Amino acid sequence: MTLYMRTTKWDRLSVSNQTFTLLAVAFSYVTKWVLYRLVTESDYGLNGIQSTGAYTILVGASLLIACIGLWRGRIIPALVTMLVTDLWLIANILYHEANAVLINWHVILIADNLRGFEGSILVYLHWWLFIIPAVTAAVVTFLVQYRNELKPEEGQRKQLGIYVVAALCVYAAGFGLKTYGNHVYDAENADKWRFNKEQRLFIQTHTPVAHIAYTLWEGIQERVLHAKAVMPLSDEEKALLATIYTDSVAPAEPTGHLVYFLIESFESWALTAKDAHGNEVCEHLNAYIRNHDLLLCTNVLTQQKHGRSGDGQLITQTGMLPLSTGITCTSHGGNVYPNLAHFYPNGVVLNSYPGVWNQKVTTYSYGFKRLREPRFMTKGTDSLIVSWALEELQKAVEPTCLLGITINTHAPFTSVPATMEFGDAYSSLESDYLQTVHYMDRHLGRFLAWADTAAVMQDATIVITADHNHFPVGNGKGLCPLLIRSPRITHKTAVRHAWQMDIFPTVLHAIGQSDYAWHGFGIDLLDPTAQRRLSPEQAYELSDKMIRTDYFRKKE
Repeated sequence: MTLYMRTTKWDRLSVSNQTFTLLAVAFSYVTKWVLYRLVTESDYGLNGIQSTGAYTILVGASLLIACIGLWRGRIIPALVTMLVTDLWLIANILYHEANAVLINWHVILIADNLRGFEGSILVYLHWWLFIIPAVTAAVVTFLVQYRNELKPEEGQRKQLGIYVVAALCVYAAGFGLKTYGNHVYDAENADKWRFNKEQRLFIQTHTPVAHIAYTLWEGIQERVLHAKAVMPLSDEEKALLATIYTDSVAPAEPTGHLVYFLIESFESWALTAKDAHGNEVCEHLNAYIRNHDLLLCTNVLTQQKHGRSGDGQLITQTGMLPLSTGITCTSHGGNVYPNLAHFYPNGVVLNSYPGVWNQKVTTYSYGFKRLREPRFMTKGTDSLIVSWALEELQKAVEPTCLLGITINTHAPFTSVPATMEFGDAYSSLESDYLQTVHYMDRHLGRFLAWADTAAVMQDATIVITADHNHFPVGNGKGLCPLLIRSPRITHKTAVRHAWQMDIFPTVLHAIGQSDYAWHGFGIDLLDPTAQRRLSPEQAYELSDKMIRTDYFRKKE
């Protein structure tokens, strides 16, 4: 009787078993992908037509996937596809929340860089992410409940084929709308800077349903087919390059040390942050800024991509920008690069975390003579980096270029004990972040206090900046500081806005090497007459071609 009633109810619910099931499964996919797109802000920079096209593609792709397993009324293929998709969407959301980029083939290749930092990803495992598998569970429960009724009869197979054709038409229509939207968007924004091209490129080249396949295909192309084509420089690009890469000039003799601190995830809003009792989080850095003539910019927009800290090191030390796809320091770490360190008889990298970002190769590609790093990851490495810096400079007999890379301000911001109280002024994550910044400031202050009185530091140039941001840009967050003290800076210099690519030419000026053949893609922030010769968009494309062809090796 129960079976009879259930069957009768089912027959009354639907004109076609396949139609109802198709819509149920498709709805689950659309729901999950819309959530995914909202969280990752994948529609950033798209106009209305492009967004309509992107979501039309979503619907078409969802209908196609819904047909999997239904052709013969089998649940397992559809279930496996749904679960794999769920895992992929959640993994991408977590990685995007932590690093502001989506997973691709290159990210998978450097997964070992997460050793000891798994918490920096898992900290973003919010409860609402479980909505994704919950939707799948609801649909699977529905499919299992009515699995017998879902088996199509012979006459219904033709109808299911019509659904597949209809889904393909919807999918194609979405691509047509998106392509037209791309044309409109480019025409309207031809003269505007477009910083986050990578996110838009993701939307323009592959949809969520093809993301896994695209990632695998990308790996096959690069590792098996070696089909990564490199386009030659256009005449326009050659003309631009001629303005920033000139004939070689003999470098000036360095007159003091260059000490460069690359602070992990250091954002400018931390400089003004105070705890619940009114104590400054960065009391030592702020005191140093108040008491010295230096250049200060608190609105630096970082330009790293999938390489994150490795990209930040590349930009600041060589003046290049990272590849449009891939991890520059791993795939092209052995290239010949222009750099700051080669001006100095002695150069050392103090790396906090061993075995990441191909440091054993890039240290020397970036002009340094030595790499010093701990054997194992420890929680107190910012203290260790400062102690090593003091040790290296105290014993240095020649001008030294020293790069100290800190780590304690890395997500999930749990590497130091809490020493400040923040109350309700900040979120839990922000409070934890400020605890680590305070720890870094305390130890960096120890170095700065020594540098103020040490005879060997009187002609030194000190640079303090971030490798990249952590929080999204907006609401006062996501922008990074740049601080440069140099004998060539004789008054307080405030710079309102800068790109990360501006740091390299500015440091060249600060150390007396403005005549260096390679000027970088940015502008010298110490030169009030400096004019930008190319936009970040142009700089990315030009740098990509130069790195892939090992441009500077050919110029040796």
